[in-house]
Amino acid sequence: MFARATVPAEGREVADSGHAAVSRWASVAGTVFAVAVSAASSLVAVGFASRGASPASTWYPALYVVSAVVGLALAGLLALRGRHPVALCLGASACSALLPLDSSAALLALPWVLATGTMRTCLAAVGATTAATAAALVRDALRDHEAQVLVTIDEQTRVLSTDPTAAAYAVVGLALLALSVGAGLVRRAQVSAVRAQEERRAQAAATAVLRDQVAQQDERRLIAREVHDTVAHHMAEISLQASALEVTSAADPEARRVAREMRATAQRAIAELRSLVSTLRSGDTVTGLPGATLDDLHPLIDRMADDDPRLTSTVSVTGGQDAAPTLVRAAFRVVQEAVTNAHKHARGAPVDIRVDGSPSRGVDVEVRNPVPGRAAAGDGLREPLLPGTGTGLLGMQERADAVGGTLFAGREDGAFVVRAHLPWVSRDG
Repeated sequence: MFARATVPAEGREVADSGHAAVSRWASVAGTVFAVAVSAASSLVAVGFASRGASPASTWYPALYVVSAVVGLALAGLLALRGRHPVALCLGASACSALLPLDSSAALLALPWVLATGTMRTCLAAVGATTAATAAALVRDALRDHEAQVLVTIDEQTRVLSTDPTAAAYAVVGLALLALSVGAGLVRRAQVSAVRAQEERRAQAAATAVLRDQVAQQDERRLIAREVHDTVAHHMAEISLQASALEVTSAADPEARRVAREMRATAQRAIAELRSLVSTLRSGDTVTGLPGATLDDLHPLIDRMADDDPRLTSTVSVTGGQDAAPTLVRAAFRVVQEAVTNAHKHARGAPVDIRVDGSPSRGVDVEVRNPVPGRAAAGDGLREPLLPGTGTGLLGMQERADAVGGTLFAGREDGAFVVRAHLPWVSRDG
């Protein structure tokens, strides 16, 4: 068996950076070569064309000076062939057809058009380059032998060494076009390969995200099943036992009231558990109390006051029906958890709740209770009813963060204060 060698991530990054550096240097070298070849070829073409012109013509000097300048400018613009290949190819083709220039600039820009252009654009660029090349070769063929680029003359004997025919010109033109088109097709294949690789990477990333989502959904369903099979079952048993206690405690009004409140609390917990299980199974990230609004804070706090006569509250909420479920749940949980902490750590102490909410100001919640260690003797304060888990404040902070709010929890003027500000989130927003 053969073991497959694996390259560490750092090694792959170094290799990729090295490959990118080599590619950049190769691109720069290719641009310099293209500019130099086009400039030299243009000057040679203008020089040979000027040899066949009549010196007596008034336009003789200016035409060839302009042609040389245009040829050098087109050569320099080849540095931009990657950004504007179509304009450069068509412009160079037009200049080659109108001025005594060769079509080197158009031939060198054509591969970049073929690399990224559409079919119609590529056909137009190939047609323009073909016309420019044909025009340059025809001009060269119609000039005197001494002014022809493809003709070789022995300087001593002044005898023609080569005298190309029309077929030879055609072969040269087709060879130049084939070389340019072939380079363009190779570059197009490279671009297609790079795009395909990027698409594969994007698909692999999307697949990984989907795989994570499926795994998370499976975990949520497992948690939902466990919650339903264990916690909900125990809560239902508590509700049944409280109902039985309520029936058997007819002679004791206080015990009957406690049993009734225990049964109501268990039933509310079962309803919320049902909503939580449904949320876990559906994977919905927007969780809220089913059918609840901020206006329901009044009955919630009233039920708390029935359980604790030392609880006072001031609730002022406008537009509660328009609040989003996330905001409703955050406000409910902050109030419930803060009151639960007060009962747990300062049992018997007075608790003051203040809630102020509106679409313009958001929701402000403040729950205040005296710190047990600083309470006066005889207040009836007791030791904490249940040990703290340390997750209550964290849960409130997470609720506030979920809606972009802030939360403060700590001692202030001899009292423990939980103060939260929750920005308003509309149900339709």
